[in-house]
Amino acid sequence: FDALVSFHYNTGAIFKATLTKKHVAGDHAGAAAEFGKWVHAGGRKLTGLVHRRADEAALYAAAPQ
Repeated sequence: FDALVSFHYNTGAIFKATLTKKHVAGDHAGAAAEFGKWVHAGGRKLTGLVHRRADEAALYAAAPQ
């Protein structure tokens, strides 16, 4: 829950993201992998976003599904 809230708060894309669709479908491994796709801003890959998404993915993967 915390990882999904963080993702939504920072992207605003929770309803259109494939990450959400995979989560709802029960594909938790696939959903965790989707966090890493959201690391660009202004057309550039940002190191801070890479770290944030990795942390969110780890938090998501650690949660009981």
